[in-house]
Amino acid sequence: MDVAIIGTGHNGLITAYYLAKQGLDVHLFEKRDFTGGAALTEELWPGYRFSTCAHLLHLFHPRIINDLELIKRGLDVLPRRNANLHMKSRNTYWGMPDDDSPRNSLAYSRLSKEEREGIEKFETFKTKLRKGFSPYRLGLPPTLDQVRAKMGEDQSVLDQAIGSTLKDLRDHFLPSQVLRDFYADEGAPVSRNPSALFLAYGSMGFPDDETGELPANGYVRGGLGALAKVLTEAAIEAGATIHTGKAVDEIIVEADQAVGLRLEDETEVRSRIVVSNLDPKRTFLKILPKDSVSQDIRRRIAALKTNVSCYKFLAAVSELPKWEAWEGDPDEPSEGGVRLNVSEAEISASYDALEAGRPTEKPVISVSVPSIVDPTLAPEGHHTVSCYIYPAPGNLNESSWEDERERIADLIIDQINSFAPNFRNSIIHQRLRVPSDLVESNSLTDGCIWHLQHDADQLFRNRPLPEFADYRAHLKNLYLCGSGQHPGGEVSGLPGHNAAQEILKDLS
Repeated sequence: MDVAIIGTGHNGLITAYYLAKQGLDVHLFEKRDFTGGAALTEELWPGYRFSTCAHLLHLFHPRIINDLELIKRGLDVLPRRNANLHMKSRNTYWGMPDDDSPRNSLAYSRLSKEEREGIEKFETFKTKLRKGFSPYRLGLPPTLDQVRAKMGEDQSVLDQAIGSTLKDLRDHFLPSQVLRDFYADEGAPVSRNPSALFLAYGSMGFPDDETGELPANGYVRGGLGALAKVLTEAAIEAGATIHTGKAVDEIIVEADQAVGLRLEDETEVRSRIVVSNLDPKRTFLKILPKDSVSQDIRRRIAALKTNVSCYKFLAAVSELPKWEAWEGDPDEPSEGGVRLNVSEAEISASYDALEAGRPTEKPVISVSVPSIVDPTLAPEGHHTVSCYIYPAPGNLNESSWEDERERIADLIIDQINSFAPNFRNSIIHQRLRVPSDLVESNSLTDGCIWHLQHDADQLFRNRPLPEFADYRAHLKNLYLCGSGQHPGGEVSGLPGHNAAQEILKDLS
């Protein structure tokens, strides 16, 4: 065969489509009995369906949607309301600035002139930074010199981002602790205090440079498994062959070239090209023969940051959460998202626990209700609640996740219930996914949902390492297409697209 791809996550399927479309004989090998990787929908209880790993279609590039004709195939993206509330007490919240409720502590009418100007300057800074990186989404990652030249008179923005942390920027632009706390969860899933250059990751949200179309961002009708379905259909129609239930044990290497795969059933598959959709640590440290990876590469790959994970709390409920502080349309918070435990102090305390290898007991809780915009997910009158909760340690030092699961789930329910007092009694079924579940069920090292954390030293030309940032590994004919490549994780499809283009360049 021409190409053997390890894994059928969304990036692997996209890579397969572009290669098969050019007439290559492409085969994908998937250890599970279904495709999609982290993009899956599961019916956890009769009538209740959840996106149990990846949560949203996040900045999925319109060029990929158009190339694969995903809308024609049935992809239906349901935008989530652009309103996130941060609940601070039973009587107050932080909401959108045009919400003039006396309970909204961040209404413009209650902010000082200095606070309003600080917000505007901070948002302008982020827009300028991201604009400098946005032309490089569909291709090789840029060098900082390339971005600096592209930014012209805004070069100082890049320099400030390189030399600052996010906390430095908050302190610089935002004159009050209220505002600094409001913005504190920006970067909180990544590290305690990421480099400000992390903000450039948001460049994926800019419109397409050629068409002006915005990336798709929101829920997928039917859950993210519906995305996997249409991507699978597109890859097969283009000519790719998918082998499920076929786990890969090892990449076969001969004379410093990748020449095929050895499956767990001891079958050997020969191919001209091998593409890994796995995270870098699994690729370089687990399925490549040890003698084919130098000690230096193994050491540097092992040192990549994957130790920050998350919890995911899923519940079938009989009614929507009733947020006590909210006085408007009772459905409105659920149409967007609600965050709890957002402040610099609370996030710092979570990282204290994480770095000590203890469960985080009061992390940021982001509460969503996908069924309010997609009624197909739950029986009539009932709902599915999906909470993305961060940060959490990838590994524990003194206990196991099985020992902690029930206790942490109860703490999370208590915290939600303290702001929405009907929540606990509304729960019909519940499940907490912890980092070990992401390792065992989704093959994510340390439960890192982006393959590698998005701190600045693991983005752009450093993702995963400078010599592999062009989607090519150190062995001839071995390529990388997973979320550990530029521009990063989330469900954007860009690493898969970009890897395919580099492979085609090499074959031309």
